[in-house]
Order: sequence, then structure tokens, then C-alpha cells
Amino acid sequence: MDVEPILEAHRNRWTLPPYYAMRAAILVAAGFFAFEQDWASVASTVFVFALISTPAILKYRYKVYLPFALEFGIVALIFATLFLGHLANFYDHIPLWDKFVHFQSGLILGAAGFVIVYVLNEQRTLHLELSPGFVAFFAITFALAMGAAWEMLEFAADELLAIAWQNGNADTMWDLIAAGVGALIVCVYSYVWMWREARLPFTPRLFNFIREKGRAAARSLARKS
Repeated sequence: MDVEPILEAHRNRWTLPPYYAMRAAILVAAGFFAFEQDWASVASTVFVFALISTPAILKYRYKVYLPFALEFGIVALIFATLFLGHLANFYDHIPLWDKFVHFQSGLILGAAGFVIVYVLNEQRTLHLELSPGFVAFFAITFALAMGAAWEMLEFAADELLAIAWQNGNADTMWDLIAAGVGALIVCVYSYVWMWREARLPFTPRLFNFIREKGRAAARSLARKS
């Protein structure tokens, strides 16, 4: 099986411009903040750029390859949450921006939960043989658990630092519902795929490919030394 289509799926002329535009926007904002001598915002912007560059660093420095669709989702979530939400004050000016970000986080966390348990399910030494329904159930539970953990962090920050991230119990519940809806969409799609194909796009061959890339890089470094 050729894994390149999996790694490069959705990497095209429609997705690459916004992918690079998000990075460019952060650099432009950093320059603007530096011109205004707003050094706190400069530091925050540099931090966001470092986070948004993490998937690329993992790929080129440590040979950890993520499917482009997952990498794009991670970059977009960081951009929407930290850059647009906090630095550009979208939370204050755009109605329901907070709910959109939580919905997006549900999509990413749902996919992450599905991949985690799917990889364990494919390990021959564990002999789990979990059903597609249970894998989907774990994935949505994982996403909701991570969403609840984030809400607890927000509550702790409000209590200890007086940041005012939360606006009451109803706001917290709607945040969790938005994340749950995002996770549910991913899990339903992944369940249908796994039920029909008996595997996800993240197949064991993909992870074998990642391991082979790492071994090849190690051999290359050993020859150079």
C-alpha cells in the first residue's frame, strides 16, 4: 500500500494558501506589535508562531510525519484560539467565536482519540480486537474528557489569576456541547469508515512507514558521524 496519498491527502491548491497565510499573518502581526513597541504582544505572537510550527519541526527535525489534514487542523486550531481569539480579540468582537473554537477542538480531539485507540487495537501483542462502535465511543469520550479538563484549567485560572475566561455555568456547558458535536461528527465518519473498510486511513502501514523514516534518518546520521 502506498502511504504517500494518506500523508498528502487534502494538500492542494485550496488548502496550501491558507496554511501558509496563517503563518504569514502571525509574522506580520509580530512586526506590527514591534513597531508599536508592544513587547508583551510580540512575545505572545512569537510563542504562537512557535506552537504553530511544531508539526513542521517534528517532521523535518525528528522525522515524525503527520497526515497533512491532521497537521492543518492543529495549525488552524492554534491560530483560531491563541492568535485570532486572544491577540486579535475575536472572542470579544465575533459572536460565538468561542463556540466555534470549541467545536473545532472537538474535531481535532475526536480524531486524536480515534487514532490512539485504533493504533492500540492494531497491535498484535495486545489482542484487543475492539469493535468499531467501542473505538468510536472511546474517541468521543476522550474528546469530552479533554474538553472538561480544559474547562477546569479555565476555572482555575479565573480563580487564581482573575482572568475571567469563563462566563458562568451555562457558557461552560455550551462549550462542552460544541466540542462534543465536533467529536461526534468525526467519530460517526470514522466509525462508518472502519466498519466498511475494517481499518482507518491511519493504517499500521502508515506507522511502519513512519518508523522506517526514523530508522533511515538514524542510519544517515550514523554514516555522517
